[in-house]
Amino acid sequence: MDELVRILQVHQQRYPELTMVDFVKLIYQNEFGPGHLISDEQASLARLEEEYSRLKPRSVQEELFEPIGNGLVRLHLRALEDALPLNTVNRFFVLTARKVRGTRDRFEDKLRLLRESVQGDESLDLFLEEYKRAGYPPLSHSAQFRAAYAPAYRVVLSVFALFFPVFREIERLLRGEQPVVVAIDGRSGSGKSTLAELLQEVYGCSVISMDHFFLRPEQRTGARLREPGGNVDYERFLEEVAVHLRSGQPFRYRILNCRDWSFQPSPVVQPGSLTIVEGCYSHHPAFAQLFDLKVFLTVSPEAQRERILQRSGQAMLQRFVQEWIPLEELYFSSLHIEKQSQVRICTSSGEFA
Repeated sequence: MDELVRILQVHQQRYPELTMVDFVKLIYQNEFGPGHLISDEQASLARLEEEYSRLKPRSVQEELFEPIGNGLVRLHLRALEDALPLNTVNRFFVLTARKVRGTRDRFEDKLRLLRESVQGDESLDLFLEEYKRAGYPPLSHSAQFRAAYAPAYRVVLSVFALFFPVFREIERLLRGEQPVVVAIDGRSGSGKSTLAELLQEVYGCSVISMDHFFLRPEQRTGARLREPGGNVDYERFLEEVAVHLRSGQPFRYRILNCRDWSFQPSPVVQPGSLTIVEGCYSHHPAFAQLFDLKVFLTVSPEAQRERILQRSGQAMLQRFVQEWIPLEELYFSSLHIEKQSQVRICTSSGEFA
């Protein structure tokens, strides 16, 4: 609720012509996102294209992303320019609608917060009573707000804002004629898998995890573990994956089962216009010429420990701290991995679904 109070205060300062209807709309979007607007993805894209074609420039410069709280942002269409095509923006919008599920109880709690912040406003009380009787339908901005600010935006998950530099670079590369291969490296708990899954949802691309290439027991020699980046079977990755990524032909590779050290076949990988390789050690020098885009994600030590603890429990956290994180840090520092990446993002304050 503290976050929502800050959001309401910021919007009141930014938009002096804001009315109570616009406040309630903001709270509605904060709780329910855009789900009520999506029934058909192609129809949604057609509406977006039609709205975008009618946009008129404003004298006030708009930021591309505007936080509205609860892991959501408004993506302002005028600020889009040529950074992303509209079909990608629409995918952001559709995916957000599928993932955000608000509740009436939380919405009413937030409306009570609004009442408390403007105590004594009888017009607000009357409006909210009528609004409740109507069943809390979606609202349009007030005529006053539309006249002053001509709003044109889509509500999307804040992770799309966090990872926007990655989407922008991928879209730039996709304008070429060659297949694009992207590697996502970074610290444990920094969001590598989250970003890879997001890219897969938006583009329908194949994702290959470096976690499938752990060392077998016989490879775990002292010399190998002292080697920066040696904590991954990069030889097998080169043989089973790298040679196929630009072939355009389906392929499989072997996934190492760390319980009994056996191999099992991967799902069929369909190299297309975009393929993602995610995981620590994906920027290993052995793959130096393989990738069109290298993304590095980092995270503060405090956020890293908290995420690993929540994801894997106390026992695994200790293994990360004592074994795996030191090996990662040796690899990052000795081989200048972060410095050699084209896109670098700190996710310490990022909100992951």
